[in-house]
Amino acid sequence: MSLFKIIACIAFVTTVISHKQCVKNANLWKSIQYQLKLVESSEGRCDCGSQDLNTHKMVGFLVKSQKHIQNFNGVVVYDTVVTNTGSGYDTSNGHFIAPYEGLYYFSWTTLTVHDKSFFTHLMHNGKTIVINHAAARGISSEQMSATQSAVLQLAAKDKVYIKTHGTEKYLYGAGYSTFTGFKI
Repeated sequence: MSLFKIIACIAFVTTVISHKQCVKNANLWKSIQYQLKLVESSEGRCDCGSQDLNTHKMVGFLVKSQKHIQNFNGVVVYDTVVTNTGSGYDTSNGHFIAPYEGLYYFSWTTLTVHDKSFFTHLMHNGKTIVINHAAARGISSEQMSATQSAVLQLAAKDKVYIKTHGTEKYLYGAGYSTFTGFKI
């Protein structure tokens, strides 16, 4: 084989290898561009349909009571919605219904006036989880607040709400008494 033929064969093989490499790079570049479009269209969140991967679903609410509640026995319905991402809180009945399974944080604050008290329970599907007691007994002219919180593992459609307990109850509204929760 002549030197010219050897050089020509080497040039041909180099061109074929370079072309294959170019095609691989082009395909890789197309794949990267596709993945970037997916990230941009989903705002960086995965939506793969897997229960474990769908934990990014945002849920959170903050509600407050503008009205005062006196000697009422039942579910406290907070009448003013500040935030309700995920639409879990229902102002018609005071229930938060978990739209997704997950770990949730809840907190509520009650304010009562002098010489009154307000007992409440955080309820999960009808079961008392924690109790809150705002008591201003023996206080002549001031209000007293109390705050309680809980972390609960919820299934989709579980109900969480605040329920009164006891007698001589008085919740001071005007936005001072609140209920909040969010998916962690």
